[in-house]
Amino acid sequence: MIYIEKKSEPDSLRVQRETPGADFDGLDKTDLRKSLLEEQGYLCAYCMKRIRKDKSVKIEHYHARNAKNHMDYENLLAVCTGNQTLKDDKGKVQRDRFTCDSCKGEKELRINPQNKNDMKTIKYTNSGLIQSSKEDFQNDIDHILNLNDVHGHLIRNREHALQPIILRLHKLKQGQDAMPILRRLEKYCNEIDEHGQLPEYAGIMRWYVAKQIRKHS
Repeated sequence: MIYIEKKSEPDSLRVQRETPGADFDGLDKTDLRKSLLEEQGYLCAYCMKRIRKDKSVKIEHYHARNAKNHMDYENLLAVCTGNQTLKDDKGKVQRDRFTCDSCKGEKELRINPQNKNDMKTIKYTNSGLIQSSKEDFQNDIDHILNLNDVHGHLIRNREHALQPIILRLHKLKQGQDAMPILRRLEKYCNEIDEHGQLPEYAGIMRWYVAKQIRKHS
């Protein structure tokens, strides 16, 4: 999970919101989806999995949807499908594998990716666990969003995303100044590429690089 800085809402959402009788389900979400994806670097707002302009993206209401907030741009996030179509060998949907919005449902979160201070409580382990220094946030992470899913899906993916950075730093020669490569890695983790995308699972990479910069400063 990383900080999401909300930008201006698309004009089409404002127009549709001001249209009498407009309902979220009936909206043309093309511009809305594009706007959310761009401000999030094409990453799920919760697990940081890559999402695109197709069936891999859902529009989530951070606060449970109601008549007042259903078209409030500040309440909308782009998220992954959260394994909602994953089935076992017998064709049964595996609800224990649900993550992100699919696991959250109508439950209220206390941690908010749009709150910079909330995101400052987040840290990781080299093995891919996501942790918070606040107990109630950790409960959200573990139980409401299932970001440390017991089957290891997201944990493993975060660990794999981090490994190339760890290996690159291990290749430094004894006595070699680590700061130049750390600054390049810092830039890579925080900047969007030519396609407007942040690196998948950017949060764990940012955490590790920042920790190494502090160590070598």
